[in-house]
Amino acid sequence: MLKGEDIRPGFIVQVEGDKALKGKFYKIIRSEASQYTTGKTTGAKEFSTVATTLESDYKQIDRLEPSKTQLAYYDWYVKDGCIYQMKLKAGTIRFGPQQEPNVGFIDNELSGEVYPNSMFGIWLYNDWFPAINAQNVTPYTLTPQVFFIGWKFDIEEVDAQEMVRIRQTGKYSIIILGGVNSS
Repeated sequence: MLKGEDIRPGFIVQVEGDKALKGKFYKIIRSEASQYTTGKTTGAKEFSTVATTLESDYKQIDRLEPSKTQLAYYDWYVKDGCIYQMKLKAGTIRFGPQQEPNVGFIDNELSGEVYPNSMFGIWLYNDWFPAINAQNVTPYTLTPQVFFIGWKFDIEEVDAQEMVRIRQTGKYSIIILGGVNSS
C-alpha cells in the first residue's frame, strides 16, 4: 500500500474508495507532517475513562478529517494495553475479515510507540475519518489514547486533457481511501 512518506509535491494520484472521486486524477501541490493524539487537544475528549473488561463504544475522531482540497495519510499506534477496533467511512469495520468483524484489531504489540505499524495506515479525504472502539483488557481503569502520525496533502484536480495524457503514460499512483476496498 502506498504510504504518506512515499508521496511528494508534483506526484499525480488517482483516488479510489469514494464514488465522487472515482476516475479523477489529482496533483499533489504541498505536503506537511501531521500528528494528533486523542484527548490532548483543547476541547477534544474522544474517550472517557474505561473500567477493566469494558469498552468505550466507537468514538469518532473527526479532527483528522481533511478538507475537500486535501488528502491525509496516518499511521496510528497505541501504548496502553487496550485492544482497538476501527470503523472507517459509514461504519465499515477495518482490519478483519468481513465475515467476522470482531477479529480485526490493533494493540500495543501490533502497533506500538516504538514501531508504529504502517500495515495499519489509513488514507483519508473529506468526510472520511475513523471511529475507534477501545476494549480495556487490562486489570486497571484507564482513559484510552490513540496516536496518529502522518501527512496532509493539498491537492488539485487535473483537467480532462491532462487526464488523457496521464492515462496514456501510466505515470500515476493509486491511493485507496481507508485502505483496501471492502465491497
